[in-house]
Parts: sequence; structure tokens; C-alpha cells
Amino acid sequence: MPDTPLIAFQPAELRARHDGWTAEKQIAFIEALAETACVEQACRRVGMSDSAAYKLRRRPCGAAFRYAWDAALDYALHRLEAAAMSRALHGVARPLFHKGEQVGEWRHYDERLTMFLLKSRRPARFGKWIDRMLAPEPEAVEDDEEGLRLGGALDAIDCGGPVEDGNPE
Repeated sequence: MPDTPLIAFQPAELRARHDGWTAEKQIAFIEALAETACVEQACRRVGMSDSAAYKLRRRPCGAAFRYAWDAALDYALHRLEAAAMSRALHGVARPLFHKGEQVGEWRHYDERLTMFLLKSRRPARFGKWIDRMLAPEPEAVEDDEEGLRLGGALDAIDCGGPVEDGNPE
């Protein structure tokens, strides 16, 4: 287990049992849940049942565990979003067979996935008309210079203008 947990929280203080939720098991469960996004798999990794996990989540003393659980699933969603973005950008390899043998592969690009990502991430540009009307104006973060340069470069690409040193003209 790493020295610094991915999601810091105060484990619930429970009565000591040889087969119960120790602080170490709670931390390991949250780490596994962030990695797998599956309660059943995370429970298997720490040797506990999923019903015991849900019981601890519902207990009043398990509030921090519950918040860490939600944070772990949120972290897993970021990983899922990154994986979907990668599939949209790079496609998925599909094998080509001839007479029962693989002779090559082709890249399948899921255009529905691409459109979903564009509509959800950039509704002002790719959403339905109501999404464009309701989309908030993007706010610039002053201390995020790299993000601003990237945003300027993307805007220049969208508009077809030249980009020099990350600044659109």
C-alpha cells in the first residue's frame, strides 16, 4: 500500500474483530474502488463481502468512508473519461481474418462516441441549440498558463487561424 493514499480520509473507528473492517482494510478498499470502479472487486481484494461494505457505508460512523467511496468512484469516472477520449482519438484495433487466420487489423473509430464527447465537453460549439444557449462562457484561470495556451491553440484551429508559440493571431 502506498505511503500517501490516493483519497485521504479518516477510517471509521469500529470494534476490533479479526474478520472486520480495520482501518487498513477501509483504506485498501477505497484504493481498490478508485482503481476498479467495482464494489464487488474492491471487496474481493480486501477479503470482505459487498454487503458488509454497504452496511459500513450506511452506518452513522461511516460518513467519512461514504464520502471517500463517492470520491473513489468520481476518480474512476475521470479514468473512464480518459479511456473514452483515447478510444475516440485513436480508435480500437479490430482484427482482419482470411481463411481462419489473422492477416491484419483495421482501426475502428466510433463516431457516436466522438460526437457524445464533443457535445458534452464543448456544448457551446457542438451541442443542440438549447445547449449552446445555456452553455456557460469559458472562464480563464490566470495561474493555468499551459491550459490557456492550449485553449488558444484549439480556438485558432477551430477558426483556421495560424498559431505561433501557443498564441493565436
